[in-house]
Amino acid sequence: MEDETADKKEKSGCSEFGKCLEILNLMLDNEASKDQEKYLTSHIEKCIVCFQQYEVEKEIRVLIKTKIKNQPVPQDLASNIRSKVFEKA
Repeated sequence: MEDETADKKEKSGCSEFGKCLEILNLMLDNEASKDQEKYLTSHIEKCIVCFQQYEVEKEIRVLIKTKIKNQPVPQDLASNIRSKVFEKA
């Protein structure tokens, strides 16, 4: 894992890339602390590498949300699955 983080730092050109990526994912999942959000916001104002990664990750999440549809499951399908599960138990 440390080698992977070192590779990311080297390839990205930002010594804080790994930390920023971790906080970025927390932010996009609405799980970051206020201090983490403040750190990343401040950092991406100065670091184009992390800013670009932020934009890419944000866009990926938007695309995923637009492609995933919440469709109702046919009642007979749900019933068939339930009966098969309880049949095996």
